[in-house]
Amino acid sequence: MPHRLDVHPQRLGDLVGVHVIAHRAPWRHEMLVYVNLYICDIYVKYVPCLAGGHGRRPSGPERHGGGRRDNVVTLKKAYYNAAMGGRRLQVADLTSLEVDSLSRETTLFVMTLSPMEVHGPHLPLGTDVWVAEEVRERALEKIGRDHPELDFALFPSYYLGSDTIAGSMEVGSRAVYLVVLAAGAFLAARGFHWLLVLDNHGGPRHQIAMAKAVRRLYQRDGFHVVAPFLSFYRRMVELDPLLLERLEAGPGACGDAQDCHAGSNETSLMLCAMPDKVRDEWKSLPRRSINTRRWPSVLLGTLGRTASALGWKELGNDLAYVGTMLSWVTEKNPPNYIGHPAAASPRAGERMLDAFADEALARTEAALRGEPPFHRPLGWSLRFLEPSR
Repeated sequence: MPHRLDVHPQRLGDLVGVHVIAHRAPWRHEMLVYVNLYICDIYVKYVPCLAGGHGRRPSGPERHGGGRRDNVVTLKKAYYNAAMGGRRLQVADLTSLEVDSLSRETTLFVMTLSPMEVHGPHLPLGTDVWVAEEVRERALEKIGRDHPELDFALFPSYYLGSDTIAGSMEVGSRAVYLVVLAAGAFLAARGFHWLLVLDNHGGPRHQIAMAKAVRRLYQRDGFHVVAPFLSFYRRMVELDPLLLERLEAGPGACGDAQDCHAGSNETSLMLCAMPDKVRDEWKSLPRRSINTRRWPSVLLGTLGRTASALGWKELGNDLAYVGTMLSWVTEKNPPNYIGHPAAASPRAGERMLDAFADEALARTEAALRGEPPFHRPLGWSLRFLEPSR
C-alpha cells in the first residue's frame, strides 16, 4: 500500500527548478510537461519521502519498488492533469486534496451569482442566473481559445441578490458581500489567484457590495475577483457610444434605465439563450416606462446635474440613476417590468451576450496580467449607503 505523499505533485516543478509557464507556445508548453514527467521518475527514484512517504527511507517491498511504482504513477497522472490545461471541473465534485492538486498558475475559478427575481409575466424567476450562465459559457469559450493553458473550475450557481423588485427573493446586500468574500478567501488561502464572477443584476447595493468584496480581497490577499458586469452595466446605463454601436441599439433598448428590467434587452437575452422558457405573453406586452416626474427623480436628478456642473460627473450620474430607480420602486403599484418586451429579438440578445462575454474576456486578461480588479459600479460614489465593510 503506498504511503501518503509529503511532497505534493503540484509543487514538483518548483522543487526541481523546472516550471510549466503560462502563455508559452503550445509545443513549448507540452515539452515542459514531458520534462517534468521525466523528473517525476527521477525524483521518486532518489528521494525517500516520495518513495515511501513521511520523509523516511523505504524498506521491505517498498525499497524494491512496490510503493515507489504506485506513487510515481499517481504523481505523473496528477502532474500531467494539472499542467495540460483546458479542463472543465466542478468544484463541488472535487475533494479538498483534488482542489489542492490544481495548478495555482493555470486555474481560473468561476461563479455565477444573481437573484431569484420577478421578471414580468413572461420571464421566469431564474432569468438573471440563466443569462449569467450563458455569458459564462461564451466567456469561457473565448478565454479558453486565447489561453489554452487554463483550466476552469466552476462553483455551483448562487441564486442570491439584493435590491430586487417586489415579490422576489430579497437577500440583504451584506450577504452578497460575504459570499464573494468567503469564496475569494477560500481560494486565496490555498494559493489560487483568480475568481471570475458572472452576474446579471443591476441592483445598486447588490453591485456595490460585490465591488467592496472585490477590493477587500485584492487589498488584503492580493486575490483577483473579476466581476465584469459591474463595469458593463454602467456602460449600458450611461449609453456608451461604442457599446450602442456594437449592439445596434439606442436608448430604451440597450438595458439602460428605461429598459432595465425584463424589457427589450432581457427578453432578447432569453430569446437567444433559452427561448423555450419565454412565455408567449412577451409578444403583446406594451412598453412600460419609469415616471421621471416623480419626486425622487426630480430631487436627485437636480442634485446630480449640480454635481456634474461642479465637475463631479460620476456622482452626478449616480444620483440621477438612483433617483430614477427610486421613482420606479416607490410607486404604489410599480410595474414588474420596464421597457418594451414585444420589441425583443434573438439577434439583439446575441449581440448583447457576445459583447458581455468580450467584457469578461478583457477583464480576465487584465487580471492575468496582474492589473488591480477594481470596479466603480453605478452608485459607487454613494457606497456609504451599503452596509458592508
